[in-house]
Amino acid sequence: MHLHLHPVLLIVAAEEERGREIKLRAMASPLRFLSSLLLCLLALLLHRATVTSGCFSMEREALLDFKAGFHDTHNRLSSWVGQDCCAWAGVICRATTGHVVKLDLRNTNTYDRALRGERMNSSLLALSHLRHLDLSFNDFSGICIPEFIGSFKKLRYLNLSSTYFMGGIPARLGNLSSLYALDLTDALYVDDYGNGYPVDNLDWVSHLTSLKHLDLSGLNLTDVPDWFSSVNMLSSLQVLNMSYGGLNSIPVSVVHVNFTSSLTVLDLSFNSFSSTLPKWLGNVSGLTSLGLSSCEFRGTIPGAIGDLSSLTFLNLGNNFLLEGIVPRSMANLRRLEELDLSVNQLSGTLTGWLEQLTNLIVLNLSYNLFNGSVPASVGKFSNLTGLYLGGNSLGGVISEAHFESLTKLRVLDLFDNSITVSIGQSWVPPFQLRVIYLSNCHLGPQFPEWLRFQTQTQELTMHDCKIAATIPNWFWNFSSSTVTLVDLSDNRIRGRLPSSLSFARLEELYLDSNLFEGPLPAMLPSALDTLYLSNNSFTGQLPGCGIDETTYASLRGRPQGRSGSLKAIPRFDLAASYGCPIN
Repeated sequence: MHLHLHPVLLIVAAEEERGREIKLRAMASPLRFLSSLLLCLLALLLHRATVTSGCFSMEREALLDFKAGFHDTHNRLSSWVGQDCCAWAGVICRATTGHVVKLDLRNTNTYDRALRGERMNSSLLALSHLRHLDLSFNDFSGICIPEFIGSFKKLRYLNLSSTYFMGGIPARLGNLSSLYALDLTDALYVDDYGNGYPVDNLDWVSHLTSLKHLDLSGLNLTDVPDWFSSVNMLSSLQVLNMSYGGLNSIPVSVVHVNFTSSLTVLDLSFNSFSSTLPKWLGNVSGLTSLGLSSCEFRGTIPGAIGDLSSLTFLNLGNNFLLEGIVPRSMANLRRLEELDLSVNQLSGTLTGWLEQLTNLIVLNLSYNLFNGSVPASVGKFSNLTGLYLGGNSLGGVISEAHFESLTKLRVLDLFDNSITVSIGQSWVPPFQLRVIYLSNCHLGPQFPEWLRFQTQTQELTMHDCKIAATIPNWFWNFSSSTVTLVDLSDNRIRGRLPSSLSFARLEELYLDSNLFEGPLPAMLPSALDTLYLSNNSFTGQLPGCGIDETTYASLRGRPQGRSGSLKAIPRFDLAASYGCPIN
């Protein structure tokens, strides 16, 4: 029996031993956890031992050395004292690590308080966790862009705009492979003659594969051989600005554009391409803003422009040589808020495409060859603030319907067209205009009564508007606190001038070639520096009369102080008006 129990007892004993081991392990687990926790805390304490009051000493010393390279006449860096560099102005640290991740010394007061950089030491590389560096609108005109900036491996944002560094752009910036945004607008010094340091190549740009925002505007890129190939490597690019760059070439056709699906903003304005509009633009379907003004583009506007249905801003103005009719596909751009086609040779009518652009805020078609009438549907553009149609060959009639919903309109420019403005004398306009240019339109024969409701106008021109009526008394209080220019010349307006003009800010007054009569005002606005009264029938004594021709000639060329008399007006014309002669 004992022989049979012995194996059983051995088994039981073994099980008990195993149980004791399990209990011991269970008891040891909390101890092991506590030991691990203590080790972590000790490591953290050792880590923080290198930090003094939330700032790493190495990073603090690097920032102080950086500060020493500035001439800070306005004490913008006066807070850079003490141990905690994370509390200094423009220095941002990550809360979890204490490392400096952002250095923002942008000069927000661009007319003053600029830091003057006299040297930049590579010790700044101690900020190895830096992601954001902004030195914009400070003065570095005595030094070059440091090569070491290209060694900030974690940098995502770099802004050196309006810093005026000497020399060129270091190619080592191409090492910033994590960079999302690069702004080098006016980053290089420009002399008094407008000559900036030339940039000879942009090959380094092609290595910035993470780049979403690139602004090279204002740099001298005239010598760059193939700028498009470098930029075309950036498949994630969303914003590209190369305006005012002196670029003189652009490919008209491209086999493949890498940023067709990503690019939303393209500004190439104020360059000298002297070519037709690129065909590949129609493939950049995500564009919301396209600036191609003053680029010397010629030829017609391609129908593919209508494929850019996401556009809210389109500027093709001041190219001088764009010609032909506006393609009807322009009507597809129904999200447009600003359209500028001014100063070209575009022709044809406005119907068939303009009516669909109901979201427009600013419409500038001035100085072209457009003909026909203005569509009445423009009166439905309820967001419109600026309507610029001057300098065309437009005709037809503009009535109250053209202004029906234009409550936000501030600028009305119909200058130098053959338009008849037919508006009832009892009409009350829905807008308050700041600028009114109606010269050479047919407004008369009555004086437009609706003007009396305009109380905020700054400029009014109604030269040669076929007005043949007596000027109403209310006009002498027209926008009296805001108006600076009034031109009623070359009409047949009758009436007398008041004894004093109440236009507090009036600088220019043109009443010449009308039928005004009676004496001139005894008091004139103190701001007035240009007065034309010739070819009228004024009588009586001139204010300040009796001065000789030599004195009048000197007054025409330079201000003499403003006393309210004709003696104080630097430019005036009284020829063929009655009054005392100029001897």
